[in-house]
Amino acid sequence: MPLTTLQGRLFLRIIAKNREAYGLKIISLAIAFACSTLIILFSINELGYDRFHNDYHSIFRILQRNNQEDYSGNRLSNRIPTDILMHLKKKAGKAVVVARVKGMEEMGIGVGGKIFRDQKIHAADAELADIFSFTILNGAVSDFKTHQHTIMLSSSAAREYFGSLDVQGREMKISAVGDTVVFRVAAVYKDFPQNAHTEFNTFIHFDDASIQTLGFNPRDHLAYGKSRAVSRIETLMNEQPKTADVTYRCQPIADIYFGPRAMGEDVKHGDHYSIILLICISGLIFFLALTSFVNLTTLTLPHRSKELAVKKLSGTSQWTLLIAFGKESFSLVGLSLVLGLAVLLVASPEIELLLGIDLVALFLGFDASLILIITGLSLILGIAPLFMTFRFTQATPSRLLGTAPITFPRFKRVITFLQLGISIFLIVASMVIRRQVNYSLLKEPGRNHDQVVYLSYPKGLTDEGLRSMRAGWKKYNPNIVDVIATSQLPNQISSKELNSEFYFMSVDPMFKDFFNLNMVEGNWFRANDGDSVMVVNKRGMQLLANDRQRVIGVFEGLSDGFDQPEKPVKIKVASYLHYNFLCVRILEVDIRRTVTFLSNQFENEKGKARISFLNRRFEEWLIYQDRLNTLSEILAIISAILSCCAIYGLSVSIVRDKLKQIAIRKLFGASSLKITQLLIREFARQMLIAILIFGPFTFIVLKELLRTFVYSTHFSWTDPLYPLLYCMVVISAICGFQALSLNRADLTSALKD
Repeated sequence: MPLTTLQGRLFLRIIAKNREAYGLKIISLAIAFACSTLIILFSINELGYDRFHNDYHSIFRILQRNNQEDYSGNRLSNRIPTDILMHLKKKAGKAVVVARVKGMEEMGIGVGGKIFRDQKIHAADAELADIFSFTILNGAVSDFKTHQHTIMLSSSAAREYFGSLDVQGREMKISAVGDTVVFRVAAVYKDFPQNAHTEFNTFIHFDDASIQTLGFNPRDHLAYGKSRAVSRIETLMNEQPKTADVTYRCQPIADIYFGPRAMGEDVKHGDHYSIILLICISGLIFFLALTSFVNLTTLTLPHRSKELAVKKLSGTSQWTLLIAFGKESFSLVGLSLVLGLAVLLVASPEIELLLGIDLVALFLGFDASLILIITGLSLILGIAPLFMTFRFTQATPSRLLGTAPITFPRFKRVITFLQLGISIFLIVASMVIRRQVNYSLLKEPGRNHDQVVYLSYPKGLTDEGLRSMRAGWKKYNPNIVDVIATSQLPNQISSKELNSEFYFMSVDPMFKDFFNLNMVEGNWFRANDGDSVMVVNKRGMQLLANDRQRVIGVFEGLSDGFDQPEKPVKIKVASYLHYNFLCVRILEVDIRRTVTFLSNQFENEKGKARISFLNRRFEEWLIYQDRLNTLSEILAIISAILSCCAIYGLSVSIVRDKLKQIAIRKLFGASSLKITQLLIREFARQMLIAILIFGPFTFIVLKELLRTFVYSTHFSWTDPLYPLLYCMVVISAICGFQALSLNRADLTSALKD
């Protein structure tokens, strides 16, 4: 019989005799593989936002900060005056490349007789091609740089509009608010990766006349730049005399995703703090599985003493023995790896919904990051038990053949208190962190901004009721700033007058202050003004020409802040009978509880009121946080399950160490309850050590963590109570199970030693 076959059968026989230990090994390692692989992939994606551009360290966007003392709200804005950019280009010369970019929503695109409505495009200077990294698939960037009325499409946009990538020279008609401009396709570029701070699918050449024709203000734009002397660029921008107390700074493009939100932006944001916490939790879970694996290895080694002694007597070298143990270790790790990855593949649809990671595509595409992660984790887990095996193989044959088994008592005690302590810390930390994330993630003073939410106008709410609500909420609910009513939302103006180009809105008198409208001419409504007078925007004033008798004021456009074309709008004051929406301005701190309060406040026969955010990106950010909270909850549950497995493994270890003592007690008639109490007492000692060491550590770490937040929750004495109760219940149940299992065991062999 070949030696390898004999060794394989011997290994399977050893596994059969230690089913519990090897089963726990495989389960623990599979959990560690699944959790660690998923979290590392997610973290790489999150931490890699906008790093796909060449020389991304030199790319930045320009932000404007309002420094006025009496200003209230978000002080950062991405709207940069054209004069500042012209001054910068003049002073910096070739040291900087700057490009204007303007988002344009609600666009209609006509291609070959087809109309695509509500599309978003960007107008950009040709210099953007020297800032961002475009991989051209069809056409040439040079055409976009040298010709006006040209357009660049991403590969997905080209397929959507034309069904092909070979579209250079094809015409596209772009329209908004009744005006149309024809553009010619200059180039098609490869889609940017998903981890870009915003979706750039369609670029038209930045041409003032075309932008005005489409109903947009060409002087209202953001700006991107590229330079290796960023500090000098900031100095040059702030040197120019300014009409307001503002400063300009360059924000690296890689910092946008995790950076502060700015007014006027339409970008995705993540939370760096939450990602680091997830990495830490996943790391502790991996460490818990690793220590459990090593501990269970110390249980199975004594059963192989005779096998090892025979091999040593036959002349087998220590390195040969280590290699054999290494093969066995990596075999178990490989089996666990397959099981863990299979779990990930089965759960891939839910993972894609939760985290936006397509695991199937990564596996089929042999993603380099995935291969490196699997290789690294396999090496760590496969090598770790060999350190204990090395000590075991150093024993002499006479020591291995002796009656006293080789154990690792000091190591086991350390492992026990570490596993119990980490289990308690993981569960407590998960509870406290979730509560803080739900409350506030603000870590810098002055960033408790507000958001506008809206709901359908409640039935039966009169003008008097609205005024009472406004006064009462401000007084008794500090998180509610203001409330107004309107017939249409400023970003969803769709009602038009019959046989007219005008859109109209009916609002309550506080609409101007609520949305910070800027009056450029005349006045807003006074107390006694009725529906016979109106205010219009600047585009509406142009249409009225000489018919301005009923107009008492002109306001600056509503649509610039939403990247929408400016429509001619009339606004009138009306009674509650004309209102369709109730808009509420609320603070961001503890915003989930405030939204829940509003939803309950306006509950009707159909159920709780549906609350929506005016800022779509902020709502996405909240959903993103909720997804991370869900993931942290799942990790907390996994850590609890892994803790249970670790406690079970520890109980097996204690039973084997105390087997002679248990056998003697059984011989003198000890009941299962007495044996259970014996095992619990042994656990209690280790539990007490874990609490004495990890208790203060957990309290200090979480207390200091909460202090880093401007609006922090409190660390309650009940927070560690639930994890302790959980561990106590699990320990009692497992010890009882072990005591009952001993009733069926033959303990005579334990009395022979």
